[in-house]
Amino acid sequence: MAQKKRVYKRYFTKEKLSLINQDSVKAYEKYLRSNIIKNKDVKETTYKVYRNYFNQFLVYLSEEWENIFIHDEDYMENAVDIMEGYISFLQDTLGNNKKVINTKLSAVSSYYLWAMKRGIIEKHPFDRKLDRMRQANDERLISHYFLTDEQVDKVTKVIHEDYKKTKGRKYDIQDLLIWHIAIESGNRNGALSKLVWSKLDLENMVFEDIREKRGKMKEVTFEEGTRDLLIEWREMRKNMDNLECDGIFIAKKNGVYNKMSQTSIYMRVRKMGKILGLEDLHPHCLRKTAIDKVAKELGLSEAQEFAGHEDVSTTQKHYVKPKSKTEIREKLKKMREKKAKASESKDVDQNSD
Repeated sequence: MAQKKRVYKRYFTKEKLSLINQDSVKAYEKYLRSNIIKNKDVKETTYKVYRNYFNQFLVYLSEEWENIFIHDEDYMENAVDIMEGYISFLQDTLGNNKKVINTKLSAVSSYYLWAMKRGIIEKHPFDRKLDRMRQANDERLISHYFLTDEQVDKVTKVIHEDYKKTKGRKYDIQDLLIWHIAIESGNRNGALSKLVWSKLDLENMVFEDIREKRGKMKEVTFEEGTRDLLIEWREMRKNMDNLECDGIFIAKKNGVYNKMSQTSIYMRVRKMGKILGLEDLHPHCLRKTAIDKVAKELGLSEAQEFAGHEDVSTTQKHYVKPKSKTEIREKLKKMREKKAKASESKDVDQNSD
């Protein structure tokens, strides 16, 4: 039987490219001109490829991040979350392999290194904060863990026991809140970083109208134990000097409290992942874990609503852990045992008659 020829569909159409942020295009063209002057030999090779790859990145920003300008404060603050989403887009939508993704990341990273050297920006927004690909033939760059109930319980136990210590704590109350809200709400890291007291409804255990990606307003829910932690945190804050920030998660810099960045939340989750021996646990793993649990307990339709996905196929493909053959075998075994018991019970009833 002849093998079917793979069909390629062009994703980056002229229409999509025409919508990208032109200020970002101009900024990148300035970078190209600067580098081509120093190395004209690769003008039509390396830099042509890099321009094409950077335009792909700008299309992603146009579709997923409201066409944000590449120097925008929101971009600089949310860069790690943005780049993780971009990597997932390259893997899942474009089907790129590790070598290609590494090159595309370099195309973006190289620009920011240049902009930093030129004094256009103060710091590289995601340098040393993303794990690059190691084995070229592997399919994935970011590990997408689905935590088991046992793993969730283990982290919960460890961080709570550590928090009770009077000295030498590794985890504070903000760690506890980040962990619980992420696991219980299933929201993205971007939403967690935007949680504020003014949007909190303690009675109904929800943060209302929290802006997530594409400007959508979302609810961020939590459970009773987390409500108690929020009450405790609110009381603790009353004794903190010069604290006027409305953010739930805060960090102090130069004597001033500001909302904690997504990067800081990301690093706190990574620290908690070490409890499980996972060096690269990140907030999106907690979102996937939460959605997968809803799917298993309530069904795919409820999981889709919980995740806020427009298409149920997105939920099923990326947020529900595929069953292994062993799991399927065990499930079939239990069904057979249940059927056999029902049959035996029926025979007993008939004999009694």
